[in-house]
Amino acid sequence: MRGEIVAIGDELIRGRVRETNAGYAAGRLWNLGIEVNAVVVVGDDPATMADAIGRAVKRADFVLVTGGLGATDDDITAGVAAEVFGLPLAESERMVTNLREFFQARGRDLTDEALRMAQLPLGAEVLSATSAGFKLTTKDNRPVFFLPGIPYETRLLLDQKVLPELLALAGQTYPPLSRELRVFGLGESEVGRRLKGLTEGYPAASVGFYPVFPEVQVVITLRGLAPDEAKQQAERLMAEARRRLEPYVVAGDGRRLEEAMGRDLVARGWRLAVAESCTGGLVGHRITSVAGSSDFFERGVVVYSNQAKQDLLGVRSATLETFGAVSAETAGEMAAGMAQSAGVEVTLSVTGIAGPSGGSREKPVGTVWFGCQVQGEPHTERRRFHGTRRMVKAQAAEHALHLVRRRLAGR
Repeated sequence: MRGEIVAIGDELIRGRVRETNAGYAAGRLWNLGIEVNAVVVVGDDPATMADAIGRAVKRADFVLVTGGLGATDDDITAGVAAEVFGLPLAESERMVTNLREFFQARGRDLTDEALRMAQLPLGAEVLSATSAGFKLTTKDNRPVFFLPGIPYETRLLLDQKVLPELLALAGQTYPPLSRELRVFGLGESEVGRRLKGLTEGYPAASVGFYPVFPEVQVVITLRGLAPDEAKQQAERLMAEARRRLEPYVVAGDGRRLEEAMGRDLVARGWRLAVAESCTGGLVGHRITSVAGSSDFFERGVVVYSNQAKQDLLGVRSATLETFGAVSAETAGEMAAGMAQSAGVEVTLSVTGIAGPSGGSREKPVGTVWFGCQVQGEPHTERRRFHGTRRMVKAQAAEHALHLVRRRLAGR
């Protein structure tokens, strides 16, 4: 069973808004063993929209269309859908009820502009009581789903309404089982080389690796197996993949690196404090993106200038004058100073040159020193990263989080 996705919106083709709905939908479908053959992004031109939707309907077993279901003048997807299917527009009683309840719940009156959203192709099936999505069916019973462009609403409808229906149509006895590893410090080609032949002897298994900077994500998928057998094979393949990729595996089991690090800290009942210079708070931002991070994260400070390092962390002026801000000595004193002020078991420091200027022969752009102190035991290490300023900062933050995991594991 194969489908196509059509994403609609001038804001998408002009680059003003990043298109995320198609990527989310394709990923969720692929994980369920349902393939997407094409993703097309078009603007709000009616003829272009009709052509894209019409072509997809002719080729695919199912079609997802996102965007253009709001109440503004450029929200014309329902009208274009009616044209493609040769249907008149008619007021949907179900959609009128949905809209009225939506507005009443917010203490507002239903406006004539909003009521335009109830004009749907005759016979359209309204998908939800809380959003504008609807479904049409071709003469040979292939579904075409029209979903709103707002990512939250699209994902909710996709997960609750669209995917269950498509799984039933696909007639799958068992859904695919996928497992993921996140790798940092190896390029995609090297990951591929190390995993070559991994699935030999496992005909139901496939492995894919995808660069999602600064990581490479490895996904192992088993299809058509009963749950217990799929789980057993997945565990064996994951163990072998880890063996081949260590020490570069930073997280797994569907967790992000910062989530895995937090789990390690919580398991020990320890707390972390972070001192950042060149990453400018990026490490702290990643940590606090984890729900429940207050269970393991005590505090973070951005000490960008030398004076800030001295005032807030007690880094000695002699250290800065002799060795510089980007040095093992400064990184070590930053971590030690944070331990003294925060009173936690684990501290982390980052100081470096993100570029594009500021480097030297001894300390080229991309040079970053890290400090990590675990229960009073200090450790420092140096890395050099390449790329733009943003890329250097992203790699430094990734390495810093993984450093904590390694030190907690005694590596």
